[in-house]
Amino acid sequence: MANSKQKALLAVIDGLGFSRGRSKSVVEAAWSQLDQTDQELIVSAAERIGHDSVWAKNLLYPVHVESLEAETPTRDALTWISDLQTCRGFLNVDLIERIDSLVESVADEQRYVPWASAARNLSSLRNSNLSIPTSASGIWAGFEDLDPAVQGNSETGHQQIGNTELAPQLPLEITNSINTGEFFENSAFNGTIASAKERGSTINFCFLLSGVGGGDGRVHSAWNHLEAFLELVFIRHGISPENVQMQAILDGRDSAANSSIVAINGSGDFVGQLQTLLSKYNAESSLAWLVGRSTAMDRDYREAAAKADFDLLTGNADERVTNIAAARSIISAAHDSGKTDQDIPPIAVLKTDGSVPSIAVNDAFIDLNFRSDRQRSKIGSLAGARAFLESEGDSRGRKWDGSWIDHNLNLDICAIAEYHPIFESEYGVSVAYQTEPHSPNFLARWPETVGDDEYTLIAESVKSSHMGYFFRGRREDPVNGANETRFVTPSHGEEDGVLTDTDFYLHPGMRAKEITADVVTAIEKGTSRLICCNIAAPDMVGHLLPARYEEAKAAYRAATDALVEMVEAAKNAGSYMVITSDHGNIEDDTSAHSVNDVLTTIIRPDGAELVVGIPVYQARLFDVAPTVLELIGASQVRKDAAPSAPPERFVGRPLVATG
Repeated sequence: MANSKQKALLAVIDGLGFSRGRSKSVVEAAWSQLDQTDQELIVSAAERIGHDSVWAKNLLYPVHVESLEAETPTRDALTWISDLQTCRGFLNVDLIERIDSLVESVADEQRYVPWASAARNLSSLRNSNLSIPTSASGIWAGFEDLDPAVQGNSETGHQQIGNTELAPQLPLEITNSINTGEFFENSAFNGTIASAKERGSTINFCFLLSGVGGGDGRVHSAWNHLEAFLELVFIRHGISPENVQMQAILDGRDSAANSSIVAINGSGDFVGQLQTLLSKYNAESSLAWLVGRSTAMDRDYREAAAKADFDLLTGNADERVTNIAAARSIISAAHDSGKTDQDIPPIAVLKTDGSVPSIAVNDAFIDLNFRSDRQRSKIGSLAGARAFLESEGDSRGRKWDGSWIDHNLNLDICAIAEYHPIFESEYGVSVAYQTEPHSPNFLARWPETVGDDEYTLIAESVKSSHMGYFFRGRREDPVNGANETRFVTPSHGEEDGVLTDTDFYLHPGMRAKEITADVVTAIEKGTSRLICCNIAAPDMVGHLLPARYEEAKAAYRAATDALVEMVEAAKNAGSYMVITSDHGNIEDDTSAHSVNDVLTTIIRPDGAELVVGIPVYQARLFDVAPTVLELIGASQVRKDAAPSAPPERFVGRPLVATG
């Protein structure tokens, strides 16, 4: 079916991973509860094609491919899946219903959302089409090679999906610079610190408290970056702790929900770890503010959150304590009341003289969080970028008052990464590590690979950067010559009871229906060679686990219903469809992302079998773009090999052959 004008739909479902360990536990428990007669019937079906009773348990998996071990050779994987399909065909309808119902019941007991949701429509879709396990974390997401691996996340996930080879991530670059010593020579950091010291101004900085290791965050910040920065400030520049003020932002989203003060399995108690780290420099008094990330790192341009964060930094916090121990008590009480770390209200820690910590005119402010989308409201507010923030709010249906942004603080602001080009060009923000656009991004190369054919990007506003800036390979706008159409639906807001990201459980499907409607409209219009969309609910509501378990199931079902409707529309239009996810999340019953694989499913409109083009049945996210190009009949642009070219294992390849 491949030809020069073949079309495709790419659906990225955020946070939809699968856990081999948890699913195996469900299968074992379900098997033990099966009636003996049913067990014998299942074993008999397996024996008909040469398998034993141990293998027979795999017939309980709702999605066949999820029973595979990682890195299975393709020939073996396809035989395995075919055998499961054949054996399932030997079982009568009533037995299959008993199996599926029991697995769903046991999954519900074990709180394994993907199966407990009883989303049989998606399971059927996966089983009847080519589905391949896909690596989405650690080195395959462009991070340091750590053990445990760094969890996948939305930013890097969408970058990898849009790239034809691995997109190395900024945390890796920063860590390498620390190891080589280049970090301590960074001109932006050193210039900001030295100038503040010369003026006698206070150095203020913020850091998200997580990311000590690969398993407890490292999505927006990395603990070794904080350690190096403190050495730079206190040792290399000899700054007195009384001239340093830190805003500690509590995570509870990419790390455990209460990890700011609670240690679990050797991780967490980040406030305690911070206190120990600061004590090395006799700088515990430098901790000036604590606040949850819902306030300090809102990415959907909610003015109330931005202003509350600004008020905290400028000395107007309602909650004031005299020391870190008192702050911990407030956090603990908030936990007891049902709040998680991300919703901890602003807390100011009084200075030793009893005064309220506050940013002052001509101070320095350094932001140590490297991911761009969640720092724009903060830096925009501190830089006085009123027009920018009001424009971003307007684009999401949020009207800002904005008058408070005209504060004339004249801060010397330095960001560890580039958050938006306008901050440098118009507001004088310096950047320690420039974030260069990725060259091998398939949309950046769209004009040379596809031409002037249209492509469409569709998302809701809370994920607009993901189906925009990140998906384009760190580009705010399409490249010259790219014929892009974009639809962004405003996410639920204050009028819907959604004040922060932790309120999305009130509408667990989020804007899945609206996104689906936009996709169907775009398909029926027929002008786009490629349509790409994002469904956010499994990730956004998955971050509210374990508290919002029932809502997480509803979010999962909303995503699956959307996918099934999209598949039908794509098939009717004769279009290929690819389904993938940016990272795992909803499958682990925790607030954090996971290191689990996701699934990539490829659907032919005519239902014919696809030829797998890889020797090992394991994809990487950066294989998705080459696959899409293959499906629409466009050749992937490959540059001549150069000394800087990535190793072959980090170069994407089509997962299927259509010729």
